[in-house]
Amino acid sequence: MEKNKAENKDKKILIPTNDYVFKRLFGYKGNEDITRSLIKAVTGIEFEIIDLKYTPILERDLLENKMGILDVRVVANECNNIDLEMQVARNEYIADRILWYWSRMYSGSVESGESYDNTKRTICILITDFGIEKLKEIPKYHTKWSIREEKYSSIILTNKLEIHIIELSKLEKMNKLEKEDKKLLAWSKFIKNPEELEDSIMSENEDIRKAKEELDKISQDEHERWLAKMREKAIMDEIALRKTGYNEGRAEGLRDGRKEGIVEGIKEGKVEIAKILLEKNMSVDEIVEITGLSKEEIEKI
Repeated sequence: MEKNKAENKDKKILIPTNDYVFKRLFGYKGNEDITRSLIKAVTGIEFEIIDLKYTPILERDLLENKMGILDVRVVANECNNIDLEMQVARNEYIADRILWYWSRMYSGSVESGESYDNTKRTICILITDFGIEKLKEIPKYHTKWSIREEKYSSIILTNKLEIHIIELSKLEKMNKLEKEDKKLLAWSKFIKNPEELEDSIMSENEDIRKAKEELDKISQDEHERWLAKMREKAIMDEIALRKTGYNEGRAEGLRDGRKEGIVEGIKEGKVEIAKILLEKNMSVDEIVEITGLSKEEIEKI
């Protein structure tokens, strides 16, 4: 028993830059306090009511080679839609992507026939573990975007569009910040590398301490560790498939062939995952639910 306890303590802590771990931490019902604190640090707004019921975590989603599906959806004070996303893979169209996400949330905030006055304020918070090419000339790691007049930039057309981007890769260059950025810097350091978090941050910020305790708990759970690992593998597989598909398509000029190769690669990845699950004595029905393979395909493995 003592040996097992010692082994648990030695387990490496999971890192929130893994988008599954991020969502498990900030999108899990019961963790509203830490989610509220992070949102306040980013936006400067403290929302009294944080509703996370629209963000279920499905194991099958973790194993699908689709990026960006693990965002945290928050309804704050009933009239604010907030999207929190940890982006782990570099994407040259990231700006267009986040605007598309915003537009979907905003347009979906009212029913057909309702007045435009009923649209919800929509805030997107994107956290990246890489630098964004279009923002390389901006030294700040946190940028806030809205609709402003070109010459009268102090005037905002509407507060219903708000986008925040946090580039964790710029943290090392941001050692001297204004006092108002202190809490956001603390949260950003926690997300980037919770193991290197200063004791002073933990003692000064109760919500970050709670988040660290929750992360420690998640990190000791074998199933949670396995899900985080599978998510990481799925993302790496997709990046490799994208690269392979792109290179082959450029060399051969065979767009259809590239698509077929990507589909086949994804299928092979699911088969490998199914093999792992079979070794863990998981039932065929559970493997079907997680991988999306048919019973016949699994029985042939």
